[in-house]
Amino acid sequence: MDRHFAICIGRQFGSGGRTVSHDLAAMLGVNIYDRTLLESAVNETGFNSELFVKADESSRQGRGIRSLFMNHLSGSHTGHGTGSNFLSDESVFGMQSDIIRRIHEQESCIFVGRCADYVLRDSDRLLSVFLTASRDFRISRLTAHGDTTARQAESMIDEADRKRSAYFNYYTGRRWSDPSSYDICLNTSALGLDRCTEIIADLARSKFSLD
Repeated sequence: MDRHFAICIGRQFGSGGRTVSHDLAAMLGVNIYDRTLLESAVNETGFNSELFVKADESSRQGRGIRSLFMNHLSGSHTGHGTGSNFLSDESVFGMQSDIIRRIHEQESCIFVGRCADYVLRDSDRLLSVFLTASRDFRISRLTAHGDTTARQAESMIDEADRKRSAYFNYYTGRRWSDPSSYDICLNTSALGLDRCTEIIADLARSKFSLD
């Protein structure tokens, strides 16, 4: 039985997932891991960080990911090189997965994205969450500071969701926005960010017998 718990949060772009995740981490007194997983992997491997990040980004483009991987293996994909600094998309995912498992063994925490719920699918101390919201709500959040137009916000939403969906679907064999892929799905536009945070915290306390 796993000693530490993990809450894995997937989210639609603009749904307030970052806010909920950070508020939840503060509420439960645990760390949160998202893009910092890449930094940890770079520090451990010693590979060129720029190439590492590029490989991670390309794996989420949704443009023939498997073809890109095969091109990497054959050395025909330009812009990356095939020397000691080279990392394929699958290598990046494998390193991130190893780090996710290691963190889960060492501490209770919250993972945002990175297919962490799939990586830790065999854990008995896992709560997987997906946050969704109405399109109007998401556009409103993205345009709230006045430096993004509604049209730009819509484009950002479509692009980000497409990348996240392609990444998740490819590496997990599941559907990113399918409720059956998660323990619980919450609508932040209907419930509010604070209420969603409270619901997840209450579920975690009950499932993991937290004080």
